[in-house]
Amino acid sequence: MLGSLFAFGFLLGLRHALEADHGAAVAALATRTRSWRSRVELAGAWGFGHSGTLLAVGAVLVLGGFAMPPALSRLGDGADGALIVVLGADVLRRLWRTAVHVHPH
Repeated sequence: MLGSLFAFGFLLGLRHALEADHGAAVAALATRTRSWRSRVELAGAWGFGHSGTLLAVGAVLVLGGFAMPPALSRLGDGADGALIVVLGADVLRRLWRTAVHVHPH
């Protein structure tokens, strides 16, 4: 039974990780450096921080017998959206500063 719950949680987490907002965030972060080592370090820090936060909040909710209040969920969604906008603006700023030349072929 417990194994099934862990497997289900893993699958939900995998689904969550493959959502568009995560792809956009990872792409924006990955373009900050040309070094593979730096990219791996950044991805590890992002993944550890993200999963650690989810684990901590989830543990408090499950162990405390609480449910996520809808207002807090909306606040989290709004913060996520704001972060994606900031990351997108940073990508555009970096493109503008490096004067990327784009033309169709």
